[in-house]
Amino acid sequence: MRLAQHVQSVDEFRDLWVEGEVVEARAPSSGHVYFTLRDPVGVLRCTLFATQAMNVALTPRDGMKVLAHGYVEVYPRTGACQLRVDDLRPAGAGEAALRLEALRKRLEAEGLFRADRKKEPPAHPRRIGVVTSPDGAAWRDIQAIVARRDASVELVLAHAAVQGPGAAESMIAALDGLAQLRDLDAVILARGGGASEDLWPFNDEALVRAIARFPRPLVSGVGHESDTTLADHAADLRAPTPSAAVERLVPDASGTRVALARLRQRIDTRVREAADRRRSRLREARRLIERRAPAARVGLLRQRLDEARRAADRAMGRAAAGRRQRLVASRRRLDALSPLAVLGRGYAIVDGPDGRVRTSARSFAEGDAVGIRLRDGRVAATVREVRPS
Repeated sequence: MRLAQHVQSVDEFRDLWVEGEVVEARAPSSGHVYFTLRDPVGVLRCTLFATQAMNVALTPRDGMKVLAHGYVEVYPRTGACQLRVDDLRPAGAGEAALRLEALRKRLEAEGLFRADRKKEPPAHPRRIGVVTSPDGAAWRDIQAIVARRDASVELVLAHAAVQGPGAAESMIAALDGLAQLRDLDAVILARGGGASEDLWPFNDEALVRAIARFPRPLVSGVGHESDTTLADHAADLRAPTPSAAVERLVPDASGTRVALARLRQRIDTRVREAADRRRSRLREARRLIERRAPAARVGLLRQRLDEARRAADRAMGRAAAGRRQRLVASRRRLDALSPLAVLGRGYAIVDGPDGRVRTSARSFAEGDAVGIRLRDGRVAATVREVRPS
């Protein structure tokens, strides 16, 4: 208690500026910020309450060198001295760094850096706009990487100054021009590395807002990996360098070609196997059809018909010979029984006037006209006398 009373009663501890490196910085959900300042001599714990943090442009992060303003107090719970901070400034930095941090906080509070408003870059872009200087190494690197990874991707260069006075306005005009192209898949905002003051146009508020409202996915590749600008925060995807921006946006087509070749090989193999199976089934079906086909059955029936015809011819020959023999025998018997044969031996047949054969003399009367049939003809006669026996 004596130490706390002494510290709080001495004016030398009530208005202090302390310079050091920030370590162990943390910002819980309460909004308070806790960190430690250290230098080669010692360390000092610091507390920045949420009410003061809202008015401080700089947010302490590990590794930053800052000037912290406040007063020393004794924390009763641990009995350790700490600095109650009410202002922070970058050590060795001017007002520009403070204004930049204040702008970053204001834009972040507006939601320009929110992750949920960022657009997802396309998986396979076909046409990409590039905002950069045509004379810079970034443009040459982008062209070379695209040609190596996928030469079918079209690049549309929007000329812009990326350094010096008017650079921010030039990049905004380039973005507005690309926004008019409907068939553009994505845009790269690129600039090679340089001094921190060379990258200052990428912290311009108007440029940041133009990036945030751009209708297509935008990838930033500005400076080196250690360089971070407000344009990087507003972009849909941040790449550490222009080359990395292209590599993240354009997939390597060589791997795709290899995968397609393998897929085509598998498809060809499956097609050949399917064709072989179908050819085999076709051959089996053809053999089955040939066995059961009408032509084969007709041939078989025709063969059977020929055999039956030959058998019928043989049977008919045998039957005809037999019938001829029977016919000759019958003719002989008929000849033997024929009245004509009897007539040939001197007999005659007498017909009455009515043409009927008469076998009795009593069937005639004198004066009847009769016909007499002889072996070789007929004779007409008249009955002169009837003498029954």
